[in-house]
Amino acid sequence: MAVAGGLVAVLAACGTDLARSSGPRSTVPAAEGLAGPATTGTPQPGGGDAFSAASLRRVNPCGLLDEEVLAQFGTPARSRLRDFGLCSNYMKDPAGRDLNFTLTVGDSSLARKPEGSLKVGGLPTAESELDDKSACFLTAITETNPSRGITIQLGSDTPGGLCDPARKVLESAVNEVRDAKPPLEVQKGSLVDLDPCTTLDDATITTAIGDGATKNPTSLHTCAYNNRGVALRLDFTISNDPDDLAEAAETTPVDLGGIRAQQKSEVRSSARCELSWAHVKFEGAEGTSEVVNLDFTRYQPQAGEDPCTTLQAVAKALIPKLPQT
Repeated sequence: MAVAGGLVAVLAACGTDLARSSGPRSTVPAAEGLAGPATTGTPQPGGGDAFSAASLRRVNPCGLLDEEVLAQFGTPARSRLRDFGLCSNYMKDPAGRDLNFTLTVGDSSLARKPEGSLKVGGLPTAESELDDKSACFLTAITETNPSRGITIQLGSDTPGGLCDPARKVLESAVNEVRDAKPPLEVQKGSLVDLDPCTTLDDATITTAIGDGATKNPTSLHTCAYNNRGVALRLDFTISNDPDDLAEAAETTPVDLGGIRAQQKSEVRSSARCELSWAHVKFEGAEGTSEVVNLDFTRYQPQAGEDPCTTLQAVAKALIPKLPQT
């Protein structure tokens, strides 16, 4: 099916915001071709269903881009780990055209609904492509509340014929998850297992953005809190140390009770503050550190309010809840 232009931009960014989430979480059960959780051998890193959020947080996404499977379509490049749940392999087919695979684990799938009986690896799957057929998107749905899954995005400089290889790579990835392939290698104190929607306590959220805020998990490692014109976002990511990016990003160092962070504020039509700091080193990715990002936005600034004072209070409440390094 063709995708509208606005949706394309969202999909190409490898993520979309989830709408309000309420009620119990629902994990898609293992269907045809899928085994249940392993009962012998090495336990699942998350301690449960291989397709649960806890288990998927530990999955190495580059381990899901199987080189033997990619070699069916040409010459694989080196897979590059770009974030906890994000890996890419930009390769070429035998004719020399680009085949740019990007795999996202725990991708928000709200904009991609399964149609008909399409399943990949036993999971209900949504498939779409750009109007000019220069990219194909497939998401194998792993949860329905919140709605998210494992996504393959395949783009090329030569349009056409992209959904078939994307399906085969996605099927291999689903089976790799089922078979509990080696997880991400992380250091002591890693943020990888944290659920960003439960790490902050309700009192901290209420103080920052008011009573009655909603929690929206926009990825396995990102949570957005919203409440009547004010928003807070917590993100655990792999990136470069914010101190190393300070000059280019035009940020200012601040002390969060012994933790050095980088801060940037802006008060114009809205009031916004961003805080970020490196929590622990990470090796083997495009970035060098596991980074905590906090973002506060009030869409109609209030007289006398400093958004960074509010955000610093959130950060100081968060820091003791993070794993010790």
